[in-house]
Amino acid sequence: MHLISESLEQFRFYKSGIISHLCNFLLLQITDILCQNNQEVSICIKRTDEIFRNFKKLSSHNYKKHHDILFYANNLNISTTYLSRIVKNITGHTVHFHISELLCTEAKRLLDTTDMGIKEIADELDFSDQSVFGKFFVKATGVSPLKYRKR
Repeated sequence: MHLISESLEQFRFYKSGIISHLCNFLLLQITDILCQNNQEVSICIKRTDEIFRNFKKLSSHNYKKHHDILFYANNLNISTTYLSRIVKNITGHTVHFHISELLCTEAKRLLDTTDMGIKEIADELDFSDQSVFGKFFVKATGVSPLKYRKR
């Protein structure tokens, strides 16, 4: 954590979000390693926990291109209602919230660390156009992408 914290000082506005997502990813990796090492031992993992873990993996790899719950539910071979219920019961937040958090963190990173235009960032994050991205960003952060960059 000390090494991560030092390198994230330049991203002070969304440092806590990045650390939170990195910790979640680290926990997923540790779980995978433990499951691989203990395959001969019978581990009883609830199906809902397994689905949630797989959703988090899937979303961390696909959030830039897939913003809709249907993609994740189809890849997990479950209904959108069931996925929504699992995520809400485990975290207290919706699927849309988790995907939006990832998108917002990436948008902030791109605004802070690159010279990409707003339209380029909107394209990178697979928004239909710059206006839709702008509305999403204002709703998530309270400021426009341009004002955020100027800060």
